[in-house]
Amino acid sequence: MFNILIGMGAGFGIGSIISFLISAFLRKQKIYHTKQEAQRIIQNAKDKEEQNHEQVLNKVEEYKISLLQQQEKDLEKLSQKQHDLQMKIEQLSHQKEEELYKLEKYKKNTHSELNNILKMNTQKEDHLKKKKTHLKKKKSETVQTLKKQFTINIEKLKSENQKKWQSQIKNQVLIDIKEKEEHFKHNINQQAHFILELVLSRFQHPYCSERGIKNVIFKSKTIMENLLGPDFSKMKILEKECGVDMKVSDLEPNISILGIDPVRRELGRASLKKQIKESEIKNLVQKTKRELFQQIKSDGQKICRELKLEDTKREIKNMMGSLRYRYSFAQNQYFHCQEVGWLCGLLNTELGEESSPARRAGMLHDIGKAMDHSKEGGHAVIGADFIEKYGEKPSIVYAVKAHHHDVTPENTLDFLVISADALSGARPGARRSTVDSYNQKVLTLEKIGKSFKGVKDTYIMSAGREIRVIVDSKKIDDLKALELSKKIAGKIEEECSYPGLIKVTVVRQVTQSVNVQSHQKQAHL
Repeated sequence: MFNILIGMGAGFGIGSIISFLISAFLRKQKIYHTKQEAQRIIQNAKDKEEQNHEQVLNKVEEYKISLLQQQEKDLEKLSQKQHDLQMKIEQLSHQKEEELYKLEKYKKNTHSELNNILKMNTQKEDHLKKKKTHLKKKKSETVQTLKKQFTINIEKLKSENQKKWQSQIKNQVLIDIKEKEEHFKHNINQQAHFILELVLSRFQHPYCSERGIKNVIFKSKTIMENLLGPDFSKMKILEKECGVDMKVSDLEPNISILGIDPVRRELGRASLKKQIKESEIKNLVQKTKRELFQQIKSDGQKICRELKLEDTKREIKNMMGSLRYRYSFAQNQYFHCQEVGWLCGLLNTELGEESSPARRAGMLHDIGKAMDHSKEGGHAVIGADFIEKYGEKPSIVYAVKAHHHDVTPENTLDFLVISADALSGARPGARRSTVDSYNQKVLTLEKIGKSFKGVKDTYIMSAGREIRVIVDSKKIDDLKALELSKKIAGKIEEECSYPGLIKVTVVRQVTQSVNVQSHQKQAHL
């Protein structure tokens, strides 16, 4: 078995060697054939390269010939162009020479003409000098002759003429100034009306006219008597503690609070309105006083907060809060100051300025009314001194002092406060008069109207803001009617002290043409 295996292995090895030899022989044959094929391809390539080289040489030779031919043609064209350009240059040079010759000729002619003109001017100047000298001599001779014949003072004559011309020029300047002033006033009024209308249209703060309550009303007299004790003993203690007078009505169960201090009046009213359950009235009054002062403080902070003036001093805020109980012509001064502050700020913004100082001046303008019952002087001066004490700016202080002309208004802010104050007071329903004062006003105006000769009848219109006078057309003509309206307006200004404007209208009727003519004049009060 072992021998068999050895024989098989020997046979396998001899077969492998034979196959290796055969494969090596085949590779050599393949390499030989490949080399021959490569040599053949190389030879073919060389042959093709020689053929291509000959073809390229032939093409290059042909291209050279074509280029030479093209160059000859181009040279012929260029030579022709050169010839043409040379001809043109010769023509242009000939033209330039002709122009230069003409210019030289013109220059010579012009120069000769200028020389002639200069000579003529020199001669004329000499002639004029001689003539001026002769005229001066004649003038001096004439003046000397006139002086001898007439005794005229030349300096005096010059002075008189100068004064005459100065007077005429001065009059003309005054006329021009007056016309410009009238034009300026007209335009200023239009602009002011425009700004006021614009501000009023922008102002949208809710307005409610608050009226002061002077009476405390009870359900019945029995309740009132039980509340105030026998013989109104508790009421007397209230009067003493609150510093007011209380008057019991004979007809109805109510009590009127009287006094010059509006805060004390409010204290008395608030104390009366409470149900008195405490044993001592003093405790009630002290409690009500604390509540009232707290309300005053709250109102002062509220108005400053709404007008965005939170940096106002505490004392000024408290004084503004006390205005909640102060009325003027039945208009609440707290809300009036708030409204004036807003209007004044809006007016200042329309003029392109910052609104905050104007709002402050408008709000503080009537602060003196919270103190005018306890201090002497006008409320504008009192209020100005008070805010000056607590560090307000001089411009604000002056505007408050000037809003009723206690001092002369000077700055824009002063006039804005005056305007805003007038706007607030003139709003419909803002102020009211009592029946007695209204009747007295109507009777006074009627009496003034009828006091002039030629007046047939007098009518009071527009709630006392217009007086209409009917005159006899036979006694009063147009000129007299105009004069009468001025006289009536003047008398109203002298004898009446009502706020606002009163319009005076004089009416005369001409029966022939049934033509009614009227003349109007306003009385400023």
